[in-house]
Amino acid sequence: MALFTGPSRTRLVVGVFAFVSLWGFALSITRYSIPEEMEAGSFVANLATDLGLDVRSLEERNVKLDVIHSKNYLDINKDTGELVIREKIDRESICMTKTTSCFLKMDVILSNPVRIFNIELEIMDINDNAPVFRRKTMHLDVSEATPRGERFSLTNAVDADVGANSIKTYYLSESKYFSIDIQTGSDGSKYVDLVLSDYLDREEHAVHDLILTAVDGGVPPRSGTASIIINVLDINDNAPTFSQPVFTVTVSENAAAGTVVMRLNATDLDEGTNAQLVYSYTLYTSEKTQELFTLDPNSGEVKVRGVIDYEESQGFEMHIQAQDKGANPLSGHCKVTVFVTDLNDNYPEVFIKSVKSALTEDVPVGTLIAVIDVNDRDSGANGEVEIALNMQESLPFLLSKSTEGYMELLVSKPLDREIISKYYITLRVTDKGMPPLAENETIILEILDINDNAPTFPQSFYTIHVVENNLPGALLTSLSAFDPDLNENQYLVYFIMEKEIVNTSMSMLFSINPENGDLYALKTFDYEREREFIFHIEARDSGVPPLSSNVTVHIIILDQNDNTPLIVSPWRAQGSVVEEVIPRSTEKGHLIAKVIAIDADSEQNSRVTYQLLQISDASLFSLDQYNGEIRTTRMFSYRDPRQQRLVIVAKDNGDPPLSATVTIKISTVEHAMSFSKTTELPLEYDVFTNLNLYLVIGLGAVSFLLLITILVIIVLKCQKPKPKAIKIPPANRNSIISQRSSTIADSTLISSDAYWYSLFLAETRKGKVVVRQPIIPKGAGYFVSSIPRSIGPSETTDSRASTLEVTMSKEGTPTGRLETFLPGLSESWTAVESETSCDLAMAVAGICNRIGDNVPFYFVIFSLFCGLSFGQLRYSITEELENGALVGDLASDLGLDIRKLATRKIKVTSSSAKRYVIVNPKNGKLLVSSRIDREALCDLSTTCLLSLEVLVENPTEVHHVEVEIVDANDNEPQFPRDEYQLEITESALPGSRYPIEHAQDPDVGTNSVRVYQLSTNDHFALVSNKPSLNTKHIELVLKKPLDREQTPYHQLILSAVDGGTPEKTGTAKINTRVLDSNDNVPQFDSSVYKVKLLENSPKDTLVIKLNATDLDEGTNGEVYYSFSSYTPERVRQMFGMDTNTGEIRVRNNVDYEETTSYEMYIQAMDKGPGAVAAHCKVVVEVVDVNDNVPQIVLSSLSSPVREDARADTVVALISVTDRDFGANKQVSLEIPAGLPFKIKSFRNYYTLVTSAFLDRETTDAYNVTLSATDGGNPPLSSQKTIQVDVADVNDNPPRFEQTSYTVYVTENNAPGASLCTVKAQDADIKENARITYTVLNDNNHGIPVTSYVSVKADTGEAYALRAFDYESLREFHFQVKAQDGGIPPLSRVATVYIYIMDHNDHPPLIVNPPGNGTRSLETVPKNADPGALVTKVVAYDADAGPNAWLVYMLETATDMDLFKVHEHTGEIRTTRRILEDNSTSFALTVVVKDHGQPPLTSTATINVAVMEVPPKVAPDPKKMYRPPLLFSNLTLYLIVALSATTFVFLVTVVVLAIVRCHAYCTQPGSCSPCCVSQKPPPDGGSSSVSAGGGGSGGAAGGQPNNNVVLRRDLKVEPHYIEVRGNGSLTKTYCYKTCLTATSGSDTFMFYNTGQPISGTWGSGADRFFTSGSGFVRRLSMPDASLQICPEPKAPNADWRYSASLRAGVQSSVHMEEASMMQGAQGMLVQNWPTVSSAADGEGGGELSPPVGAGVNSNSWHFRYGAAGQGYGPPQPLKPGEIPPEAFIIPGSPAIISIRHDPGPVDDKGEFISFGKKDEAKKKKKKKKDKKDKKEKGKDDGGDE
Repeated sequence: MALFTGPSRTRLVVGVFAFVSLWGFALSITRYSIPEEMEAGSFVANLATDLGLDVRSLEERNVKLDVIHSKNYLDINKDTGELVIREKIDRESICMTKTTSCFLKMDVILSNPVRIFNIELEIMDINDNAPVFRRKTMHLDVSEATPRGERFSLTNAVDADVGANSIKTYYLSESKYFSIDIQTGSDGSKYVDLVLSDYLDREEHAVHDLILTAVDGGVPPRSGTASIIINVLDINDNAPTFSQPVFTVTVSENAAAGTVVMRLNATDLDEGTNAQLVYSYTLYTSEKTQELFTLDPNSGEVKVRGVIDYEESQGFEMHIQAQDKGANPLSGHCKVTVFVTDLNDNYPEVFIKSVKSALTEDVPVGTLIAVIDVNDRDSGANGEVEIALNMQESLPFLLSKSTEGYMELLVSKPLDREIISKYYITLRVTDKGMPPLAENETIILEILDINDNAPTFPQSFYTIHVVENNLPGALLTSLSAFDPDLNENQYLVYFIMEKEIVNTSMSMLFSINPENGDLYALKTFDYEREREFIFHIEARDSGVPPLSSNVTVHIIILDQNDNTPLIVSPWRAQGSVVEEVIPRSTEKGHLIAKVIAIDADSEQNSRVTYQLLQISDASLFSLDQYNGEIRTTRMFSYRDPRQQRLVIVAKDNGDPPLSATVTIKISTVEHAMSFSKTTELPLEYDVFTNLNLYLVIGLGAVSFLLLITILVIIVLKCQKPKPKAIKIPPANRNSIISQRSSTIADSTLISSDAYWYSLFLAETRKGKVVVRQPIIPKGAGYFVSSIPRSIGPSETTDSRASTLEVTMSKEGTPTGRLETFLPGLSESWTAVESETSCDLAMAVAGICNRIGDNVPFYFVIFSLFCGLSFGQLRYSITEELENGALVGDLASDLGLDIRKLATRKIKVTSSSAKRYVIVNPKNGKLLVSSRIDREALCDLSTTCLLSLEVLVENPTEVHHVEVEIVDANDNEPQFPRDEYQLEITESALPGSRYPIEHAQDPDVGTNSVRVYQLSTNDHFALVSNKPSLNTKHIELVLKKPLDREQTPYHQLILSAVDGGTPEKTGTAKINTRVLDSNDNVPQFDSSVYKVKLLENSPKDTLVIKLNATDLDEGTNGEVYYSFSSYTPERVRQMFGMDTNTGEIRVRNNVDYEETTSYEMYIQAMDKGPGAVAAHCKVVVEVVDVNDNVPQIVLSSLSSPVREDARADTVVALISVTDRDFGANKQVSLEIPAGLPFKIKSFRNYYTLVTSAFLDRETTDAYNVTLSATDGGNPPLSSQKTIQVDVADVNDNPPRFEQTSYTVYVTENNAPGASLCTVKAQDADIKENARITYTVLNDNNHGIPVTSYVSVKADTGEAYALRAFDYESLREFHFQVKAQDGGIPPLSRVATVYIYIMDHNDHPPLIVNPPGNGTRSLETVPKNADPGALVTKVVAYDADAGPNAWLVYMLETATDMDLFKVHEHTGEIRTTRRILEDNSTSFALTVVVKDHGQPPLTSTATINVAVMEVPPKVAPDPKKMYRPPLLFSNLTLYLIVALSATTFVFLVTVVVLAIVRCHAYCTQPGSCSPCCVSQKPPPDGGSSSVSAGGGGSGGAAGGQPNNNVVLRRDLKVEPHYIEVRGNGSLTKTYCYKTCLTATSGSDTFMFYNTGQPISGTWGSGADRFFTSGSGFVRRLSMPDASLQICPEPKAPNADWRYSASLRAGVQSSVHMEEASMMQGAQGMLVQNWPTVSSAADGEGGGELSPPVGAGVNSNSWHFRYGAAGQGYGPPQPLKPGEIPPEAFIIPGSPAIISIRHDPGPVDDKGEFISFGKKDEAKKKKKKKKDKKDKKEKGKDDGGDE
């Protein structure tokens, strides 16, 4: 807040006196004066003496010199009190402005008490700076047309000194043309202008170099110089000149484009653009000349552009001007004459008058091919031509000259198309010029084919190798015959010539594509059966008559490795092992066996080698790889096993190789075998054992059932009705029967009679039909074959179906018509008379030849070229006649017979590209066919002729006719351009002439241009209005001077009139633009401008925009603004001038405190030649703004401050200054609220003091922001932040993160291990916060705590000094003290609790068998039942918890399938009976493992001996002898036969089941799940099924069936199984079996209704059940309201395992046999172990499984209710209700039944359960089964 806002007068006075008494402040200012540039250490003044200070107290009072707003140039000597120079002072760097006075302000500050003295030091100027020009070199551009007296502003020199030391005068070096004028400004500054004294001439003196010197007034004086370089600017005062007025040059005709004709060179004495010349054609140069020659406007080169032809023009004239690029351009002229030199440049021309494009190859010699005419535009020797044939010796043609000069091309030799099918006849015409020119003309003559060549194969015999096992339809090869003919004569058809091999036709083995000859194999060949085939293939063309040839094909079958080796010795059954027995005393090299294998392949594929694939001992046996002999490589040793196993592979040499393997088991025997007394003797086995007997019985039974089943199927099949015979309708008598034969293509039809056939060929691959001559006896039939659409000239591209109708007679000649078939042939039959050309005549002759007509061919040729006549005519017509206008009567004028004109084919030809006239072939009159434009045809030629040739045939006559085209006035005069643009300077003199292109009229004679006329005007006129015969232009002359400012544009109309009748006129506009000349001076709007500008205006702020106008245009009217020389340099640096727009903008910062106003002198000049400048003055007044912010200076600072410091303690001394004045200089200082500080002030000095107590722990440092704000509008402020640190004192004790720590340590830890880290925090810093940790000594269980743990003093980390044992020490605690390092020290205490955790460090200890797992001996009877207890392993673990839970596992055993160990009790039991082939001694290794991490184990080894009777002495397992298993071949055969027969029987049964199931579904009332849906039986009757065939199913009063059989042979879904009644069941019931989806047992639960079912199956509603696979079955249920599968009741949440499960192996397992109960309908059921449910809350249930038993185990003990309470009687159930004691154990797939009563079950019980039986139940059931079988036999006999 501000301290001076609104205080009372009294308080102000009191405050002033208080601070005066405190500081002793002196209000006077001490002033000193020194010159600048004094050396460092120079004496200035004695401050102690001047200020009255004690020198001895200066050091104690900390005297300090504070320089304001400047660098500290001075210093105080505290010993003497003198003020001395610390650093050199430069007045110009301190006082930037050129003011006369320059002061340094400073304060002398003393402490204790505080006193401040104001000191001012004046810096006096010395002459230490010379005048300096800011630009050492000044460049001026002065036009040579500048008048005398013109002034030019120069850059002034600058001197940093002031007063008399500043610039005094200027001097200029001696010059004839320039002088200077010195001016004095308002501030006394000197300015200089350069004045032109005499006229300049650039051609005499182009550059002037002057020296300007500035001298100051100091003593001694100093000077500075600058160079002035004056460039004299050129004006366009010299016209270009050529070296001569006329140039003559010669050029050859046909000179290449770009050829330089000549290079013109004009010179101009001016420079720059005034000397840059542009060359151009004048209007006197014709347009044609300009089109042929180009003129480079920059270099003056004349080059050839077009084609120069001597025959068109022999010379050219060019009028060329050279014009400079000055503002008022000047020009010079010359004339160039070009003479053309003639060359032989015209090639001879060949004209083909008549030509034939095709001839048949059988034309006679002398046949005329073409009529040729030659011509050459050149004359003399260049026009004489010679014509010849290229390579005439090799061509069957010759040239012959006719009587008219035409050349005829004739056939000279017989033609053969197969040798050359097309001739390119080149006619070469050469003239006799130098060098000679030649022209070639090519005539293409095609030779037409006739069928004169038979097909030929490349070779007469083909040998094809085919690898066996090829794919049917595989491509063998492609046989291609060649026929040199074309089209139909070349189209070939391939077929196999029939040949039978062993009653097999070749067409059954091979097939050939009739179109391309691809040969395919129709079957798979086997090398072992067929080795080769030989047959013939014929190729036949489609010509008339057809020609053919054949070729022999030899097919050789190659062998492939497709047979694996067959091992024939040693013989063995499929997949069996060969056994060999050898004595152990066998010598080395003994032959054990020989492997023999054969391969059905041949050569390399049948070569077999033998290799050992597997061998038990590679050093004992060897195998010969070629003969297969197996021999011993050494003798047997006692270490070698008695049995050896060898696997031998027999591999052939094919690619890839095939192999077969045989396994040989080699057994070694001793010569004598001895046994101990305790060893059991081997049993004697018969060859035909009991196993073989059982196999024979099973095989017979299955075979008998299979035979019975097959007989039943046969009987059932024989009863099926025979299918009715299908009557084949009689063949249609109108149908066409296709006879196919191997000698005919697949698409060939044979018909024996002549019929009309319509063949519809759609868009197929074959689009033609060819009718061939018969190749079978006459009248037997014709062949109609379809050929590819792409062959022949009659190709059909239409997508519609084509129709062919052909009538054939039995004689073989066509009697009807052909449509869309061979159009050339049909046209030759019907339109021979319409053919008039030579080509058609020859075609007619050829066709007549084919059909047998004897047409005199030579007579036709003779009549074409006989009776020739010749003549010459000339006609004259006017141009622009209409089409059809008569030119002349040719027939009459040539004397031709009008009646024969149609046959003589009169026609007219012309050399012109366009056909203008035609001849009427009927009357012979010449008519106009196209409009004739004389100007387009003959250009400007006086005479225009059209040359024609009239050709008449039979005989040939050629007549020349000329038609003259007479001109008509149909074109008006036309200027080359519609508008002409002229540019004439306003300074042009009267009489100046300007050429204009003349008008052109395409007409000639009197119809051309006759007079010119110009529109009325004051300034221009025509020199002559008559067209000149010598020149091709007219001239415009200037009559009166022009003024651009009055009329800048003039528009004239020039007219040209011709002399025709009526006359026609053409006009052109002449637009004249008056060019400006610099005849006006720019003018300002005012001579003086005044403007105000705010200080600190941004850069580029617009100050003023000046406007000077110039009436001229272009560069003459473009004004250029600049500062004149009177403008000071500092003003130019402060402001910028836009030279184009006249805008003056701020360039640097404008400061009111430095300068209050600026004066600028501006000049404006145009950019024209001889420009004259205009001047004005601009005065800028600066408006002051509050632009200086207060400055805060920190004089002293006391930091840090103790946190227990008292209030009003001085922290800092601050001074605030502001460069502004008035209200802007009044400053207030504030600090933010909420800080424990305050501000005390007097004038511009302030102190920062404390206002409250400090707390370092709360805030250790304060950032105090000082804000100084002035009184301006808007006010400006500045901020300065100082940091005040708070010094710490020890006022905070250490604090623990928590008062107590709990640590869990695993026993057996390593001594020195880290237990935990206690951490305490101290809010103080440094020594006050340095904490030391110690353990307080205390006894724990009588032992000092320091013997257990220790604590690291600096970190607080606790370590264990010993290893802890869980069994001896469970827990202890101790205290830790934390103490800081302050004075006095402070401390705190924390408690640490240590708990020891158990570790699995004790392995299980085996109690039984004794000896902790050493080998023990147990015996088991040989006839022991499955589950017999062998022994029990008991172990103990000293650890606790999970580390003491033990699991028993059987690790190894001689027979793993015979014994099992209970994982929780350790009981070892048998899993099955001991078989005869089992060993008599077994070694078992039992592993006992605890549940620790990692688990520890112990092992026990038990030897189990099998004895018939318990032996008195334990047998030694090593001496036990195991009799070998006699598994004879007979047993193997019986097993294989039984398996095969059983498989066939099962397949038969499955098929029957599917068939019968399908039939069964059609019966009403069936509930079989195999039926997808079942309709209810009609009338609601019962649907009964007899299960035995003789039962009275459906009787209402029948006895209920007591036998319920579970049918397992039905193929149903896994969740639904059908149960059917059997025997005398009166009704058929369907039960639903409810199983969980993951059931792993065969336990099923059945529910009945509990009451008789009076309804029928049809009365219930249909129910749908969905299996897991998504298949829907429909079952018929008795009652729709009956609950089929209700959900079992869930168990109580408090069911639990008994204590025996948690006690581990130490607790005993209580097992209870479940009693056998008589179920409903007299069935035997098992009461499952129960689990207590207590669903309704009476007592808790208990479940006691053996340790490790799963939910699927059958060994469970269940109790229900309270302890000692028995089972209660069952409660009666309602129909469909589940007993309340039934529920599902979570995770178990079974539904468990809970019984209340252990007594017998009533026969009418509602619940029946089926499940697995324990061993005890199985024994009881054996006795019960015998009784049941007897009762069942009686029941079956009764039913039958």
